[in-house]
Amino acid sequence: MSLDELGDVLVQSGDLAGARKRFAESLEIRESLARANPSSARAQRDVSVSLEKLGGVLVKSGDLAGARTRFAESLEIARSLARANPSSAQAQRDVSIYLEKLGDVLVKSGDLAGARKRFAESLEIRESLARANPSSAEAQRDVSISLERLGDVLVKSGDLAGARTRFAESLEIRESLARANPSSAEAQRDVSISLERLGD
Repeated sequence: MSLDELGDVLVQSGDLAGARKRFAESLEIRESLARANPSSARAQRDVSVSLEKLGGVLVKSGDLAGARTRFAESLEIARSLARANPSSAQAQRDVSIYLEKLGDVLVKSGDLAGARKRFAESLEIRESLARANPSSAEAQRDVSISLERLGDVLVKSGDLAGARTRFAESLEIRESLARANPSSAEAQRDVSISLERLGD
């Protein structure tokens, strides 16, 4: 955890090489702990977190292939944990997050079809979580984010009609959240972002 925190600070300071070293050290420790305790879901999840952090710094460093590998490994662990505990909303959400991370890298790599597939899968998971917990603003916001990301990749793919539909769906959710919490600056900002996306 200390290595991760130090890595985060180094990223913010622009020392990507230093951050990469710290995240790699953290990953090595966590993989060792996970091997020593293979039945621990927490130990496995910690490995996936380290992989995600390492993938993030690799993206910033321009190593998209390396980042893609790390995010794919992280996703594989998250899927395994979700299968082992299908009633865990956190485990399912982790899968959706890593699908989006992988999708983002695929967009940067020019694999729009692959990215679209990952974003669509993430959206499906998040819609399921939102249906299971309709009072959760976080779950609803997650859906709006997935819709937005899917809309973005549809724009890049030239499917403007499909993108318009996704952005409109995202906007509808965000307007609902903003009405439910009119004092939330984040909710109001989300609405403005959706309006801009749809306007574009």
